[in-house]
Amino acid sequence: MSSTILTGGPVRTMTDDGHMPEAVLIHDGVVQAVGTLTEMRRSAYGTPEIVDLDGRTLMPGFVDAHAHTILHGSAIDWVDLSSARSIGDVVRLLGDRAAARPGEAVRGYGYDQSKLVEGRHPSAADLDRVTRDRVVQIQHASGHGYVVNTLALRQANITAATPTPIGGRIDRDADGEPTGVLFDSACDLLTGAEGVKVRNHGPNFHLPMTHAEIDHLFDLGQRSLLDAGITTMCDAQVTQLEMDSYLRARDEGRLRMRTEMLALSSNLEHLTGLGMSSRLGDDQLRLWGVKLYADGSVIARTAYLNGHACCGKPSPDGYLYHEPEELAALITTAHHLGLSTATHAQGPLPIGVVLDAVAGARAERPRTGLVHRIEHCGFPTGEQIGRMADLHVVPVPQPMQVSLYGDSLMDEFGEFGGRFYPYGEFERAGVPVVISSDAPVTMPNPLEAVWAAVTRETLGGAVSGDEAQQASRANALRGVTVTPAQMLGRQDIGVIRPGSKADLVFLDADPVTVPVERLPKVGVTESWIGGEEVILG
Repeated sequence: MSSTILTGGPVRTMTDDGHMPEAVLIHDGVVQAVGTLTEMRRSAYGTPEIVDLDGRTLMPGFVDAHAHTILHGSAIDWVDLSSARSIGDVVRLLGDRAAARPGEAVRGYGYDQSKLVEGRHPSAADLDRVTRDRVVQIQHASGHGYVVNTLALRQANITAATPTPIGGRIDRDADGEPTGVLFDSACDLLTGAEGVKVRNHGPNFHLPMTHAEIDHLFDLGQRSLLDAGITTMCDAQVTQLEMDSYLRARDEGRLRMRTEMLALSSNLEHLTGLGMSSRLGDDQLRLWGVKLYADGSVIARTAYLNGHACCGKPSPDGYLYHEPEELAALITTAHHLGLSTATHAQGPLPIGVVLDAVAGARAERPRTGLVHRIEHCGFPTGEQIGRMADLHVVPVPQPMQVSLYGDSLMDEFGEFGGRFYPYGEFERAGVPVVISSDAPVTMPNPLEAVWAAVTRETLGGAVSGDEAQQASRANALRGVTVTPAQMLGRQDIGVIRPGSKADLVFLDADPVTVPVERLPKVGVTESWIGGEEVILG
């Protein structure tokens, strides 16, 4: 196999020395050397292929530390409700789909009750206006819940007598009848007798689907991630449905991106029974650790925020998925197995439970190389951020949520709401700055996410919190490349240096030097994995 030399544009290696080589030499899918063009020609095997960057910037492929491939595919395939500003808008958009696809269930994704003029979730009665003779199901922007129409309630046998499961929510009217709003573990009721069940271990994303439907959604999600320059991702909630899908995609040659998987904690007993004592897989597909949930969603107002409220607003009615002792036992079990944990925790109390559990597990069995994460980590206290640094716990937030939802959080929670995802405090405390999308909760665009972390600018033009919560551009760019790679235990991605995988992204502008306001518009022109351009059929 001949060598390839890339040259003709800025090369951002993301290494600590900040060196910008003139050229990069690739052989057999690996970066062999970096340096001058003359040096690379001299080091090449045979006659190398010269790829002219033509002024484009070369960077390591982006690493998204928290995304959901199949759920993201659902958001792409279903009706996009993110633009809805009233329940009437929701009904109209769904009605258009119902008319275009007669006989099919009508599904939508991405409504946000805080952006609807009614200030509430739609109801079954609202969705009945779309159609009464077909199932209508819409997923909240957080991914944590659904609203379904009366027919869907009836088919799922959800009635006034149905108990609300632990770690879940079923909204009811004054007579106790379900309104059609179901969140988190209550979504188990929608998956059918043979469907995925997660109990009180998290939200259930999945509706009954065939293998062909799942594969279609997987392919849509993967294509979107790759188009955004994301060459490695961590799927932040893997049940039997996702695991089967990834393995099928790998065996059929459809899996292109490198994928780290977090098995949902509902499967922890099975992992123990299998004798899992470390990570399992290869450099393309690997079981990295365990995903756990401490509380609900900030966006959906189900996170456990210790009663924080302001400005005449009612305190949010959040909940915990587990009693603190149960969550601590799950984290400890995973730690003892040699598996990293990634625990969704938003409020100060659940964040404290996670930190206490990690401290206890490390005291019992150090396992210093094992990384523990807090997913989202919305509202940690200053003291908790210091503990994260001491315990080497890594927060994994999504700064685009600050941009999209910061206005409503500051309106409802005041100064507390402005601290949502306090990147500046993380940076000053020496806690790693990791940037992710949580796709589809926010669309995968790593450089737009960098912009959001650096500016904290909201849709309304405000700055969430203050400038003290802004990340530096240098650390934010590392937060979509080398920092999440290191968190995942990968020294061979997220950088361009000898021995690294030739996973690369070509950009039409240099994100280090463009004005910060232009970062969201920097375009990906090519994505490479293993030294070859990714071209999907």
